[in-house]
Amino acid sequence: MLTPNHVVTAAKAVLFVGAGTAVTLMLGPYQGLEQAFGLSDKAAHALAFGGLTAVSFLAFPRMRRNDLAVAAILLGASIEVAQFFAHRSASVTDLAADAVGVAVVYLASHIEAVRRDARERGAMDFADISAQKNRRRRRRGNVVMPAAESAEAESARGGFAARATARFPRGA
Repeated sequence: MLTPNHVVTAAKAVLFVGAGTAVTLMLGPYQGLEQAFGLSDKAAHALAFGGLTAVSFLAFPRMRRNDLAVAAILLGASIEVAQFFAHRSASVTDLAADAVGVAVVYLASHIEAVRRDARERGAMDFADISAQKNRRRRRRGNVVMPAAESAEAESARGGFAARATARFPRGA
């Protein structure tokens, strides 16, 4: 039976092979190969990095999309630096094309969140939506609170901090 974990595992394999292929094609003696497929160099960069970004979103569902997008752009920058040292044509415009491919996938990945917000909170502005989401995260304990605030919250719930404070009061 197919599960989401199977998809994640397959995506990690595809990402590993895809990243290796991209690095090999961009650093090896394959300059101009994209023209055989009717693509310009910039379009090939944008497609490659957009594809790698999309697959990385599937491969690492617990990682933030921002972090994965930055990692993809850093990979592109690393390849351009490596091309410079491999006596190939390192180009800032290739890096920009990489970033465009990443940005297209990154922005597209937010479409469903905007659709949900439009359905559920269509009359609210984005600042109010963000504040509401932050309050909900704090309530669930997903946001790191300052030490004094978290000790108070823990105390209110009767947790470890409350028991420790009762046994060992401050200043005693």
